[in-house]
Amino acid sequence: MSLKINAIQPRSLASKAGIKKGDTIISINSMPINDFFDLEYYSNDYQLDFELLDADGKPKFISIERLNGKSLGIEPEPHNVRTCHNHCIFCFVDQMPPNMRSSLYVKDDDYLFSYVFGNYITLNNLEPADIKRIVNQHISPLYVSVHTTNPVLRQQMMRYKDNYDIVKDLRELSQKGIEFHLQIVALPGYNCGEQLDKTLDTLLNESIAALSIGIVPVGLTGFREHLIPLSPFNSDLALETLKIIDKYREKSPIVYGADELFLLSEMPIPEAEYYGDFPQLENGIGMLRLTMMNYQKKCKSFTRELDKAGGNFLLLTSVLANSILEEIANDLNTRLKQAKVKVQAIRNNFFGGNVGVSGLLTASDILNQVKPLSQESIIMTENIFNTDGLTLDAVSQLELRNKLQVPILIVDPYFEDWEWI
Repeated sequence: MSLKINAIQPRSLASKAGIKKGDTIISINSMPINDFFDLEYYSNDYQLDFELLDADGKPKFISIERLNGKSLGIEPEPHNVRTCHNHCIFCFVDQMPPNMRSSLYVKDDDYLFSYVFGNYITLNNLEPADIKRIVNQHISPLYVSVHTTNPVLRQQMMRYKDNYDIVKDLRELSQKGIEFHLQIVALPGYNCGEQLDKTLDTLLNESIAALSIGIVPVGLTGFREHLIPLSPFNSDLALETLKIIDKYREKSPIVYGADELFLLSEMPIPEAEYYGDFPQLENGIGMLRLTMMNYQKKCKSFTRELDKAGGNFLLLTSVLANSILEEIANDLNTRLKQAKVKVQAIRNNFFGGNVGVSGLLTASDILNQVKPLSQESIIMTENIFNTDGLTLDAVSQLELRNKLQVPILIVDPYFEDWEWI
């Protein structure tokens, strides 16, 4: 195994030492280098002895003294993402509409991406060598999809071939110093109710080094024609699930319910103390509370921003979060002198109408449902766009602005900053 170099930053340590684009790293200090994580892990010493092959396949040996952790300036080839071999009956990727960006159809089950980016993995696709590496390199914490600790039910829900006991691996890895953020995707008729109760009891009583346990309701789109029929969450089940969560929070505060459960059951969003250090924000747990907290901190400067622009503003939101954004809009309107804000909830027709979170809104639904008046600006959340500034249906921020023909104020999903486009 080896790692090819895609680029070398100018005037970097690697560049000055003679390492070049197209070189292949075989080892550092005699440790084999297979991926970006090995490169980072084994290059932390002061004295680094590289074994490489140049672009023509000729061996070369280079030594670098790395002072004060200065960047080497090596950009390796893109990581070959390990994909999932399960066939979960609730897999969101299987419910995606056709003809979208290819990256949206990747079923990631990569433990390195779990550690680096917080992506959830299933553990049952790991080989013994992977387990050994996780322990030896202390790749921790990992984000793990448990769903249920009942081995038979888990196999039924995830449809993998071999028998597998996730509790055994969680316990053994915990004994070797690996910690976990765990998630349970709650699926009506499968792992809710009594099964959820048993799962939480097991996770909190089996010497598992859990840092957090998040329970999120299953997401179902309108693209399930050839998939196993499943039932969506309703308000009664959301309330029952929250009661089970509360029962276990009395034993441990690391158990959390997703924001969606509170919205579906029409229960108030918990105060900040409920979420601790907000360990599962990316899982939709605590996002609304953090948004409300940051709004209170930034409301004066945000009010000045809107008053400076003046006129009417249309604040776009998902159907699910509409009531929370109405609260923010009402508060803004008591403060504003030169502007006024009203809220419009966007129905997610793109995914079939059952998906209620703002991060999955698309440009097509916005364009079909929003008809801004002249002299009216739009406020929308940044999490509609990916890191390249594209919506799920591949429309850029500038394209969306041009099609709406009004100014757009993009607000960070946690209300930390904003920007006009």
